[in-house]
Amino acid sequence: MGKTLVHVTTSIVIKEIENVLATYPEFPYQYMFYQSNIREDLIAYVLSRIPNHYEVIDNSEASSKSQELHQLSSEQKLYLENWIHTGIYNLFHLMGNYSWDNYPMPQTFTSRSISSNF
Repeated sequence: MGKTLVHVTTSIVIKEIENVLATYPEFPYQYMFYQSNIREDLIAYVLSRIPNHYEVIDNSEASSKSQELHQLSSEQKLYLENWIHTGIYNLFHLMGNYSWDNYPMPQTFTSRSISSNF
């Protein structure tokens, strides 16, 4: 039976990015980071700045084990969240040189803006 090397940090980072982005305004932050290429940049930014962990598992366990999230200590969680916030800030301001006209506002944002004016 073969073994597989699983990068467990990626799934943890993706989950924490989702949690942190949920605390930001929908537009422009959440909208911008739900663009797949910018989200990938954020994931890469965070992964390149934190310790990464791998596990060797049997191939028969690979699909279920790779989805399993490990528990983070409070200190690890804060450390990770700090890098996520820093990445959001840096990538958001790096993108400030392009026009928001290139990205139409989400329909839900537009309808909320209109209804709040009444």
